[in-house]
Amino acid sequence: MRDKMLEVIHNNLSLQTSLEEVKNLIEQSKSDNTKKAYQTDWKHFEDWCLRNNVQSMPAKVETILLYLNELSKQYKYSTIRRKLSSISQAHEIKGALNPTRHYYVLKLMQGIAKQKGTKQEAKKAIILDDIKKMIDVIDTTKLIGKRDKALLLVGFALASRRSELVAVDLEDITFTSQGMDIAIKQKKTNEVIMKSVVRIDSEYCPVRALKDWIEAAGIKEGAIFRTIDRHGNIKDRTKDKTVARVVKKYAELAGLNPNDYAGHSLRSGLATSAAQEGMNDTSIMKQTGHKTRSMVDRYVQEGNRYKNNASSILRNLG
Repeated sequence: MRDKMLEVIHNNLSLQTSLEEVKNLIEQSKSDNTKKAYQTDWKHFEDWCLRNNVQSMPAKVETILLYLNELSKQYKYSTIRRKLSSISQAHEIKGALNPTRHYYVLKLMQGIAKQKGTKQEAKKAIILDDIKKMIDVIDTTKLIGKRDKALLLVGFALASRRSELVAVDLEDITFTSQGMDIAIKQKKTNEVIMKSVVRIDSEYCPVRALKDWIEAAGIKEGAIFRTIDRHGNIKDRTKDKTVARVVKKYAELAGLNPNDYAGHSLRSGLATSAAQEGMNDTSIMKQTGHKTRSMVDRYVQEGNRYKNNASSILRNLG
């Protein structure tokens, strides 16, 4: 049936044109990051096939099995699964028989999962006490200190992904009497959502910290968070990896273990802290931008793990 349909399309020029339009629309549904990951993964598979003198498109089941076996010696399960998904996508787009769905491939992936374990070692969330300690050790007399204070506080308050944080431009920000509204360009969905940050009368105010940085850096347009060279010159937009480096730097200075934290710790930290303060799921999801409750529920459980905890009955002994 499938082969007959492809034959009809091949013999009909208008249907071929329509099919190309459909493919283009499907491609547009993917974010730039997703497409880049697919391309990188496919290039890796193609290069491996060339080295081993085997065909990559369409690939044989045996080829996939050998490739996965080699990957299992150096990559995490999540990475192997992503690479396999990229190969699957390539075959689907080409309309080729998909070898990644073969029974033996599925069984091998199950074996790799058991061998490596599928549970990821999550980084700790930066909760309110942590962010306070980190801000307290920043030297804001220096330009880079002003930037890092703004980056940490705004990153925490927005609860955005690090790539979304560094993508913020001055034109995306509207300062108001009560705080600020920021248009966030979401990488995963290609959507733009508005997030609000409340102004507080405190040295830990994200709005005040951001204004101080913008004024000190003389930013008139474009990227908010920028690199600074050793001479104090402000350069281009920071990379998303900078967020992780800043987090680790001040975590260590604050006496925390830097290996426990990453750029994502700001995002999970706001969600966890909000749950600890009694915020409801809807408010947390509005700030994080999550579409479903599954991930937010994890943050809420983490934030509330000491509330109504069964072990609290030991208080009755006092």
